[in-house]
This record gives sequence, C-alpha cells and structure tokens, in this order.
Amino acid sequence: MNIIETKALAHKQGSKYLLRDINWTVKEGEHWIVFGANGCGKTTLLSIVAGYKQFSSGKLTVFGQSYSAENILDIRKQIGWISSSFFDKYYHEEAVLDIVLSSLSGALGVPFEVTNAQIKKAKRLLTDLGIPDKIHATFDMLSKGERQSVLIARALMSNPEMLILDEPCTGLDVFPREYLLSTIRDLAEKNEVTIIFVTH
Repeated sequence: MNIIETKALAHKQGSKYLLRDINWTVKEGEHWIVFGANGCGKTTLLSIVAGYKQFSSGKLTVFGQSYSAENILDIRKQIGWISSSFFDKYYHEEAVLDIVLSSLSGALGVPFEVTNAQIKKAKRLLTDLGIPDKIHATFDMLSKGERQSVLIARALMSNPEMLILDEPCTGLDVFPREYLLSTIRDLAEKNEVTIIFVTH
C-alpha cells in the first residue's frame, strides 16, 4: 500500500512556486529522510502531506485517499506531525494539555469528549519528555525546547500510522532529545509506523 503518493504536486504563492512537479511515493513500512536547505519548501511539502495546507495543482493521496471535507480530520488523526515552524504560527495561549489532546480530533483544538485514560496518557507523555510541571502552562510561556516537547507528545498521542518529523530535535535538551530518538528508533525497528524525518 502507498502511504503517500504525489503526482506533479505544486504549491504556488502569488506568482512564485514554492513547490513544483513533486512526484513521490512512500510505501507502507518505509522510512525516509528529506534533506534540504532552509527555505527550499520542506515544511510546505510536509504541511500539505499532513493535511494542514492546500496545494495549487497536481495530485496527492495519503493512505490511498485524497483529502476531502469529509475525511480530512480522520486522516490527520493517523499522522503524527511535529513542526515548530508550522505550529508556532497557530498556538499561543492554548494550554499544553489541550494541545497534546488536540491530536485526537485531527484539528488544532481539543475534541469534545476526552476520556480519563486519554488524559492520563497525555500527562505520561509530558512526564516522559521531562515537562510534567508545564501541563497547565500556556504555549506562549514555554521555551523553544519545551514547545518542541509538547509537539512531540501531541504527535505520539494518537498512536499514528505515520510520523512526519520536521527538524524535531531543534531546541531540545539532551533528555527529551534522547527520548525522541529512542522512540523513533524503536518504532522504526518494529515497523509499526512509517517515518518521514526532515532535516537540513
């Protein structure tokens, strides 16, 4: 099964193409590293794949489906998306716990119903990442590394089928960096999730 398939994918901003003629296939169980200089369109491409940005032309399927108003939230829930350059634009005064739980909705906000078990899992992830005291803090009050830890917890919260990691170690201290890399290594070795790792 193709997890990601793009054909002649393009994204245009004004008269300028940020992406053009992207043809890419990622099969189930594969792990990819995406290299590129700052500003070359890495985050734009993965924002489109993760369902958070629209493309201008071409075709895209994720888990064999094209995004639509009916399925976009369900597809997003299957994707763990870590990108400070993306989420820093959207999260400000939201509580850390709410941000982590938001992955369960496939949107940027908290789902209407959250179970005690889900809240416990979110708190455990934040504890494992070394920021248990920040659970009720707001995103704008966190350091760069703490924000990245929150996004990691958000990405892992829904047991995703695909992890998209946009320079995930940026700003992390040693402890959360080792936790993240160890988790990625374990998932990769068990082939439980398709991993896209973006770096410059």
